[in-house]
Amino acid sequence: MRAAFCSAPPTIARTGSRSVSSDKPGYLDAIVLTVDCYRAARSPSWMLGECIMSGKRGAADMAGVSIVESVDANDYAGRMNGWNMRMDQVSSGRFTGRLVMIRLRGLEIVRETTTQALLKQGSAWPDALVFSLPLEISNPGYYNGRPLEFPQLLLSDGANLLPLLTSTRVDVVSVAVARDRLFSCLDALGETRAADFIAGLRGQQHFFSGPVLAGLQYGLRRLCDQGERLGPALAFEHVRRSLQDTVVGALADVLSENDWTDVRGSTAQKQTVDRIREYVFERVEDPPRIAELCRHVGVSRRTLQGCFQDALGLTPLQYLRMLRLNAVRRELRALAATGQPVSIGDVAARWGFWHWSRFTENYRQLFGELPSHTVQRVASASR
Repeated sequence: MRAAFCSAPPTIARTGSRSVSSDKPGYLDAIVLTVDCYRAARSPSWMLGECIMSGKRGAADMAGVSIVESVDANDYAGRMNGWNMRMDQVSSGRFTGRLVMIRLRGLEIVRETTTQALLKQGSAWPDALVFSLPLEISNPGYYNGRPLEFPQLLLSDGANLLPLLTSTRVDVVSVAVARDRLFSCLDALGETRAADFIAGLRGQQHFFSGPVLAGLQYGLRRLCDQGERLGPALAFEHVRRSLQDTVVGALADVLSENDWTDVRGSTAQKQTVDRIREYVFERVEDPPRIAELCRHVGVSRRTLQGCFQDALGLTPLQYLRMLRLNAVRRELRALAATGQPVSIGDVAARWGFWHWSRFTENYRQLFGELPSHTVQRVASASR
């Protein structure tokens, strides 16, 4: 089953944005896999997969497929049921996002397609490990102050997903799996080294790059492309077990490789950015000037500029204005959802925006709509 999902990496093709795809013969298409499993599930002669998944049932154990679309990064983050995510929009323009979520028992596959750069941070469901692999990007992203190469797999402890600045346009698949289930399957497959690695993975993050990722990209893409067509098949226990074994086996192939890079610590530049962020949020009504920020962290203006460029690819002014505008948008959405009158000017002033026309123009440039339109849209949806 493992070889069927991601063996013999497919050819790599690049068209416009950076992506990996293949139509190499010999790959077991995910659609064929599902149809075969669906038929086999109705046959008493069907053999169960290698791994017997067990454990407590909870939110992450509900099987099914859901697809949602959103035009707001805050709403989009809230649609990831069972996750606790915070997303700030970084690049300018209207946001659109699409989520395909395939949930099994102790395993969740989430495909995200977004059209604006996002600064993401949060956590998955309890005791989950999260594997994130981009299928296509428009430009490099940053993770905890480090630039991300393509393709590069990120393995994170789901209890603490550190800050990730995504590409402007990105198509990424994340696989969240219960730690004990992954360990049990790796142990059953004889992957002792990988099982020990998983058992000791607490509060850590790792990067991996290598040719095996092309096959994993292909398999995950074909699986997620089925969307809602996969749902009826998941009603059968045999199909769920087969799919679990296939995906976990593919992850085992990657975990057996040696080219993992531990990135749990943030860079010195990222630490400076974090100090600036904390300082600014302590003074939201009176945002400090760049000279004051330089004095606070004890660096020159040029050094401060370099810290932000190295850690985020942004200037200090871009980053700080983006944070404050997203804070205003988040507060406007929360107030509008109550159905009560909203004073946009008061909210803007609380976040240090005193010049009305400049504020509305900055808001429109970042989000592609005026703050009044945000309030109207959320209020209408809440009625």
